Amino acid sequence: ADRDGTIHMLFCLEYMRCFYQHSEDDGVTWSSPVEITTTFEAFKKEYDWKVLATGPNHSIQLRTGRLVVPVWLSTGGNAHRPSVTATIYSDDQGKTWKAGNIAVPCTDEWINPNETVAIELNDGRVMLNVRSESKAHRRLVTISPDGATGWSTPKFDDALLEPICMAGIVRYRRDGENLILFSNPHNLDKARGKPEPGRNRDRKNVSVKVSRDEGRTWPVNKTIEPGPSMYSDIAVTHGGTIMCFYGRSGDGSGLAHFAGGR
Repeated sequence: ADRDGTIHMLFCLEYMRCFYQHSEDDGVTWSSPVEITTTFEAFKKEYDWKVLATGPNHSIQLRTGRLVVPVWLSTGGNAHRPSVTATIYSDDQGKTWKAGNIAVPCTDEWINPNETVAIELNDGRVMLNVRSESKAHRRLVTISPDGATGWSTPKFDDALLEPICMAGIVRYRRDGENLILFSNPHNLDKARGKPEPGRNRDRKNVSVKVSRDEGRTWPVNKTIEPGPSMYSDIAVTHGGTIMCFYGRSGDGSGLAHFAGGR
């Protein structure tokens, strides 16, 4: 969502094409989709992708007005492996889009980075929090001065477990608090079979963590759904209500509310 109230939306079609559209009435009506697949051609100088995908979580607008959208790319086929992560961005409210640099390449240490979330730090830099299939089973983090270029060497965050699943991240500002909230399945156990490095663990125990120091530490963890639970996104309303939207088995998806985050 733009500061002026516009909702910007990007989506991909069959992992081959990307489109942009926007709404100026809170999603009641939408502009006609405009194809922006040519934006991704610039990545081929670094990475000759065959598969592309946006998000799949919410993107962000920086204080400069820049729209930053995490994306991932793959040279593979249906398996979507190997893969890398990057961002595309717009400096004119979605009229035109440009490709950034590859943020997390695929290496022996950073294995198949893919679904990625972004947040602007207090100093204006942009931090990506990245899902991967790495043997460390921790979330990968990299930082850029502008959300597009100059990405730092990726590092594993020991506090953020990675069962290999999408996650959510958002800023919370209210009543003097300035926090970062992070949601994902906080679990590395496996009920069936032997856990193997770099292989999926059970998706359960979707939890929300709180950082008071711009993502350096995460001293607070609150379980939202202890049972089987998967993809999640997190948002904060103007009134300060924190919402975590997540998938769970059995009943489809659930919407959990909790206030404050303290």
